[in-house]
Amino acid sequence: MPMYSEEIIEEIRSRNDIVDVISSYVQLKKSGSNYFGLCPFHNENSPSFSVTRSKQMFYCFGCHMGGNVYTFLMEYNKCTFPEAVEELAGRCGYALPKQPMSNAQKKRQTKRTKLKNIYKDAANFYYARLHSSGGKAGMDYFRNNRNLDSETMKNFALGYADKKWDSMYQFLKQKGYEEEIMKDSGLVVFDEKKGPRDYFINRVMFPILDASGNPIALGGRVLDDSKPKYLNSRENEVFEKRNTIYGYNIAKRTRRDMFILCEGYMDVIALHRAGFDNAIAALGTALTKQHVKKLKDSHKKIYLCFDSDFAGVDAALRAIGMLRLLEVDCKVITMEEYKDPDEYIKAKGAEAFEERIKNAENSFLFSIRKRREDFDVNDPEENNRFFRNMAGRIITIPTEIERENYIVVLADMYNVSPDSLRELIRDVSKNKDELNAIEEEVYKGYRKSDFFNENDEPKVSTFPKKVDAKNKSKEGLKETEGILLTWLLDEPALYSAIKEYIDPMDFSEGLYRDIATEMFESLSEDKEFEPASIMCAFEDNEAHQEIAKMLHTKIEGLESKKDKETLLKETLIKLKNEGLNNVDKTKPGAGKRIRKIKEDIRNLRDIDLL
Repeated sequence: MPMYSEEIIEEIRSRNDIVDVISSYVQLKKSGSNYFGLCPFHNENSPSFSVTRSKQMFYCFGCHMGGNVYTFLMEYNKCTFPEAVEELAGRCGYALPKQPMSNAQKKRQTKRTKLKNIYKDAANFYYARLHSSGGKAGMDYFRNNRNLDSETMKNFALGYADKKWDSMYQFLKQKGYEEEIMKDSGLVVFDEKKGPRDYFINRVMFPILDASGNPIALGGRVLDDSKPKYLNSRENEVFEKRNTIYGYNIAKRTRRDMFILCEGYMDVIALHRAGFDNAIAALGTALTKQHVKKLKDSHKKIYLCFDSDFAGVDAALRAIGMLRLLEVDCKVITMEEYKDPDEYIKAKGAEAFEERIKNAENSFLFSIRKRREDFDVNDPEENNRFFRNMAGRIITIPTEIERENYIVVLADMYNVSPDSLRELIRDVSKNKDELNAIEEEVYKGYRKSDFFNENDEPKVSTFPKKVDAKNKSKEGLKETEGILLTWLLDEPALYSAIKEYIDPMDFSEGLYRDIATEMFESLSEDKEFEPASIMCAFEDNEAHQEIAKMLHTKIEGLESKKDKETLLKETLIKLKNEGLNNVDKTKPGAGKRIRKIKEDIRNLRDIDLL
């Protein structure tokens, strides 16, 4: 992947006005000094998506997505940072320098290009074969068994691998591909005795595309009783099953506020044909942590729509645990009475399925309902075990108000008093072994940190911590820091009135302190602080969103100069007190800094700043 210097990145950013760029994707209307429109990252009826030319930033007050022009392109187009740089360079006519590559990089890039080309050619071959006289078996399956029309087959580039053992091999050989790349692609298997043989024989074919719509693999389904029923081409430099979501290249453009997560190709295709362009699948029932991270980054709700059999329910429960762990809004579209979404659509139609979406079940209540099926509720001891399991599950809910809501709802659903359930929760909370076992059951052994490690194996986790006063205090402090930083960004002249009382060390360690350092340095030198420029130092979109959020903190109640003076003093004193807590008393000069902070606090109480 090419890397560009900070100077080039900043030059390209400065040449692309964020209002002009975003206007080509979102209809914006000017209101005061800002521009507003409907957010492209979540479904809304009233515009909460703000673009500010002076800051060169965007921010949605609804879903809290924000950043600079690079962030917008990366999120909207689901592209990498270098790809966003290249797109904006082309937009403003900036000639990017050719990037020198090492021999290893050249070799890897060449192989990636060959693999993408071979999958593209193979997909075209299978598509052509489906529409030829030799593709009758595949065409009958799609038309008669799956009720697909020509347009749907074209949209998903569906194909057919015939019964001949070397059709693909002969085609690729004729196209000039070497046997090594055929083998690496997984399209041809080389046997010492039998020689080269096609991997896919007598199967209907499904090209697997990346987020940009490029073929990176192929999947095939048998037309007879052969096993396995489904096959994917092998994993390699361009394809990893755990990172790939089928249909995502189309679904990412949906205007709906949720994705419908299914099990297989045909579920996705059937739903898209019925008008549900937000359907996706994880190439099988096993959702991975990489899938979950990608779904979380989409900022959409997830509606699970797995098969109604035991494996489908088990997969749904596993997915619920992973999604709830990362606080992804999740519901379940039940397929009971029908095998899968494809069968349901055929039997009931799109309107009935839309109704099922509207009545989708809360994922937590679904998991409780399914867990109850494991107990004989007519047996008092079994029934008691069920309620203890329910109590433990309620304890895993991170916020007190949400826990209380579920207590009321579940007590009503299962005919117990809320007070009895609360008493049981208190009792279960004292038994750590029981709690750990329930947490293991709910989260399938994962913990939040696993989603940010390279190792994909789940780990035994500790019980999730409750939201306590200390955590609430930290959130309140961040809001205070955001108020001051936003205020200074909007009114830079304010810095001269407060500079002797505040410095970056008074801010929380990390991103907030980093931004304060950059801002104070610019203001002290009478330079314009450009947050969009600072963001270029971070390729992580989460950092962009956090910066955008902190610099769009709402400042309310400033109806008079006195109000402004009061809020400013309160803000500074709160930050100074935090700075006092941050002093490392073991370091030289700590005593001097403590005395200076205390003196600043006394002065702030006695003087007028404005």
